[in-house]
Amino acid sequence: MCAKDRSQITVLSQTETIHSFSEMLNFSSCPSFIRNTQGEFLHTSPLFDKIFLTSVTSVAWFSALPLKTKIELIQSEIKSFTEDSSVLVRGIGFGDISWTVFIESFHLDDEKYSRWVFIREGEAICDHAKEYADFSSKMEKYIDRISKTASSDWAIFNLYSVGFSHATISKITGVKEQTSRNAVRHIKNDLNFPDRDYIILSSIYALSYGRVVGNVIKILKGNVNSLLIQ
Repeated sequence: MCAKDRSQITVLSQTETIHSFSEMLNFSSCPSFIRNTQGEFLHTSPLFDKIFLTSVTSVAWFSALPLKTKIELIQSEIKSFTEDSSVLVRGIGFGDISWTVFIESFHLDDEKYSRWVFIREGEAICDHAKEYADFSSKMEKYIDRISKTASSDWAIFNLYSVGFSHATISKITGVKEQTSRNAVRHIKNDLNFPDRDYIILSSIYALSYGRVVGNVIKILKGNVNSLLIQ
């Protein structure tokens, strides 16, 4: 893709961008949702619906949480919003299951949103914190390197990393779907990771997910052009 083509990356409207958030929940290992500063649930993942919302709405589910749990989670979300940071809340019980809850805030124009990811404690993914942190550091260096090249790989990989499908990546960047698939395949070989969930969980455990989300917001707002055209 030439530099001229890269400059034609689609600028999505705010409404389209908000609807795109649902793809940021596009991974299979953990239930998740996105909500705004008013506490409104904008999107819930299919797995979240399956586990927590079998017979209630998202609002009813949250309202029914024990007061202590609700306060701890809300305080953590407020911390994420006010400090623009990521928060890991461990040992949160829902029924008979204990979860680690990852809460990350991000901005779109003048609005803030939070993304919550629920990681079941006791599963194998909770036993690889150091491995995930090491991979996240390696991935950040890789992203820095490809951001300096005359390539659309930077945009493709950031969008892929947070859950966007190849069809949506194609719509946003203007590259063909197969080009997006080829770029991800090449990057997967370079970084040696098994799947998208591995990227997301690595970023969560290293609390570096915010940087990737920041890159994605720039791409969605059309500000990526100056970064891609060297």
